[in-house]
Amino acid sequence: MFAGKVRQGFNPPPRVRLLDEMRPLLTKRCPFANLPTSKRSHFGEGITAEEMTELCWLRPKLVAQVSFTEWTNYGLLRHATFEGLRDDKEPRAVVREL
Repeated sequence: MFAGKVRQGFNPPPRVRLLDEMRPLLTKRCPFANLPTSKRSHFGEGITAEEMTELCWLRPKLVAQVSFTEWTNYGLLRHATFEGLRDDKEPRAVVREL
């Protein structure tokens, strides 16, 4: 399920590891059951059609720890920050936390 964009927390050392982990998982198909919304808001939560053409997709094999302030009215994360990858959790075991 698509839960929003994460822009913060991608410092150089974790970014290098993340890119190495992501490269073999590239796919042309969007893996989300709920395609990202095209809605735009004050907080920039949506993804436009133009952005969709620029994005790259990954097969869902990695689990990221992401901190955030709250869920928006659209069901997306607000002020999300990448904290790191989780090696102790399988992607199918991830559920939305309230």
